[in-house]
Amino acid sequence: MRYLPCWKQIGISKDRYIELLHFCRQYPEWIMEANSLLGIRGMKQDGQPRGNGKTDPVVIAAERRESLIRKIGIVDECAREVSHGEWYRALVQNICFGRPYSQIDISLMPTSHRPDFFAKRREFFMVLDKRTEK
Repeated sequence: MRYLPCWKQIGISKDRYIELLHFCRQYPEWIMEANSLLGIRGMKQDGQPRGNGKTDPVVIAAERRESLIRKIGIVDECAREVSHGEWYRALVQNICFGRPYSQIDISLMPTSHRPDFFAKRREFFMVLDKRTEK
């Protein structure tokens, strides 16, 4: 049997596959940034005008954190949707954190059958592609 790349198997372009993969690879950064935004404090108000637009760092941080949480949620929902979450941790480790299949702890997967894992990985990208369509 001849090897067929993941993106061809799920019927998307190579560029779209790379876009989805890079979207997921930002997952660890989103988590770190969202957690760091929890400690933002407001400015002391002195009654002076501050110009047009939003200047309150708490509002800016809350909006940014909300955006990050939404992106994290998209990835989490897609991973949980694959086989009702049985593959969630293994998929996140592989796709979001870049851990190769051979280095994923077997206890994170319902089976250590390699073709099953890669079938679920393809399923994840199909779900993510539909969820993030423009």
